[in-house]
Amino acid sequence: MELILILAAILACIVAGVAVIAISARHGRPPLRLGNEHDERDEALLLAEVGPSHSPIDRDAEILEAEVLELDQARDAPRLPREPKRER
Repeated sequence: MELILILAAILACIVAGVAVIAISARHGRPPLRLGNEHDERDEALLLAEVGPSHSPIDRDAEILEAEVLELDQARDAPRLPREPKRER
């Protein structure tokens, strides 16, 4: 009985492998590519109405140096009050 089960599993693996190879070997159609409605020539027309986008990053801001907190400073840091636990 176990022999039949093992042979069936091997046969199922072989069938699955053959199916994968057959599907991957098929030469399907190339993917459909729709033409772009805007040419590179029209880029100036498109950007003229919108204008260049401005960066949200303030490049003139002061750059802050990172500093390491000592363990005592971290313990003394202000904390938010905890909510009381709800009883179920």
